[in-house]
Amino acid sequence: MMDDERFRAETAYQVSLSLAESLLSSGLLTKAEFTKAKEVLLARYKPVFGGLFAEFG
Repeated sequence: MMDDERFRAETAYQVSLSLAESLLSSGLLTKAEFTKAKEVLLARYKPVFGGLFAEFG
């Protein structure tokens, strides 16, 4: 079971990643910038599920 703080971190990671993906697809971020943003988001939020997806995706 996920506690409230972990849930908020997971949600914040997913929302932030979605925003970064939108910026990438609209050409406002390069692939390198997106990769760096994803690394920063993983380090900041330490998502449980997002971290698993990042490893395998």
